[in-house]
Amino acid sequence: MGKFIQMELPLGTDRDTMRRTFVDAGRATLKIHPTQEGVEKYIYDINLCEYYIWRWNISADYDVTGRLLQAYVNAFPVFPAGKPPRDPRKGSSPDRSAAIFEVHRPRPEARKGESSLAFLMLTSDPSFKTIDDQLFYGGSPTRADPLNLGTLTIAEGEPWRSIFDSDDAAFIARYPGDWTAVDREIERRTKNGDGPQFAGSSSALQMLIAGNPALQHALNNRDNS
Repeated sequence: MGKFIQMELPLGTDRDTMRRTFVDAGRATLKIHPTQEGVEKYIYDINLCEYYIWRWNISADYDVTGRLLQAYVNAFPVFPAGKPPRDPRKGSSPDRSAAIFEVHRPRPEARKGESSLAFLMLTSDPSFKTIDDQLFYGGSPTRADPLNLGTLTIAEGEPWRSIFDSDDAAFIARYPGDWTAVDREIERRTKNGDGPQFAGSSSALQMLIAGNPALQHALNNRDNS
């Protein structure tokens, strides 16, 4: 998706073209950022045979004339020469209310697999409703294929731009492949004792915590969310 945007929707593309591409043609759900001027996103979900809900969260920053300054795919900036990502921690004064939480984003449609996405969220205040100060750390797969979800990629950034955002898509598209064949293959792999298809978000979370004693200490002194 990032390569597609670089090739077809370069910096300077107008907002209407972006919306025609993702909302009108792609049937993504449009969400306007509630506090940041000129920022919006297009979210598109695919149900991978009830094992995983794949999300494209494509967000865009525009200038005052509605021209593209930067695009993001699942929180990753697309254009190296584009507007630098904002740091949610800048401008926030550290105080006693600053915290780090282990958060679980429900995905009940993935009842056979990862029905909850786990990630870490840093925030300068205890309110989840104040989103501009939030920073996430989490892992996600790289392929929208229930039999080959690729590798685990660790990302950080604003939760609103990520697969961990709390917004719902208007609909969840159905994986176009043969669901019965997918079930049979996964059943075969399970019987053969094969490992998991990929390291999911819960595994990524545990790896992040295990590799950072400061995170362990912070989480041990806070209630999980």
